[in-house]
Amino acid sequence: MVKALKKKRKLTVFDIVLDMASIVFVLIILLPFVHLAALSLNDGLDALKGGIGLLPRKFTLENYKIIFQEQSLARASLVTVSRTLVGTALPLLCTSLVAFCLTRKDLVGRKFYLVLFLLPMYIGAGLIPTFLTYKALRLTNSFAVYIVPNLVWGYNIIILRSFFETLPASLEESAVLDGATEYQIFFRICIPLSMPVVVTIGLFNAVWQWNSWFDTVMYIRGNEWDTLSSLLAHMLMEQQTNFINDMKMAKRAVSLTPEVLKAAMTIVTALPIVLVYPFLQKYFVKGIMVGAVKE
Repeated sequence: MVKALKKKRKLTVFDIVLDMASIVFVLIILLPFVHLAALSLNDGLDALKGGIGLLPRKFTLENYKIIFQEQSLARASLVTVSRTLVGTALPLLCTSLVAFCLTRKDLVGRKFYLVLFLLPMYIGAGLIPTFLTYKALRLTNSFAVYIVPNLVWGYNIIILRSFFETLPASLEESAVLDGATEYQIFFRICIPLSMPVVVTIGLFNAVWQWNSWFDTVMYIRGNEWDTLSSLLAHMLMEQQTNFINDMKMAKRAVSLTPEVLKAAMTIVTALPIVLVYPFLQKYFVKGIMVGAVKE
């Protein structure tokens, strides 16, 4: 036993190539973000000369000061966090329930419902009909426009339904013999055993909700329900428009230009979701362990 523990695994050529490929892949993903961070921390006028690498040449925090001095930033951040949390939890619950129902072979109209959820994946109503529908339902200019249209996604239904169907039927049969209801089977058996796919879909929904800005532009008037992405986009458009014409902005151009402002906005928008992801990754790995069916 001691000899077996002391015996080291030999490092093969394949392991070396795999490690090197992994390092190169990580660098390809990481270096652009480091460059953006360096650009966002550099003086705007100096950045116009080019040549900014992985470190700022003329360090300044003026770019971030302009962003965080925006009065609407706190409200936009609250709206973004709220739509991310609610827009992830509710759609995940509704999508999971629909997928679970579609696994019931005694469901009346099961094939019809399945086709009904598949059609929107291939056929779109178009922008104008969608806007008119949302307006008729009084979803425009409200927080509900971020949540209600995305409660059920056909693609996620197919993924969850396929995963639910792979669960051992003996588990459900045992639960039924013990007197479990459909809700108890769903919440105590299907969901715990399906944590890998549930967490993955929840992560995709959260990232999409956090980064989404098009629905704000199309269906929201005013700045009451502005999200972080849309607010920063408006700030960038204003900076680009007034950069030359407005004298006040021209004086500020020494330390603030559209290029460095765009880099700072990218960091501000992406950093929260990047910091949260490691915690979600931990639950994702835990979900894989929970989802393992032991013999």
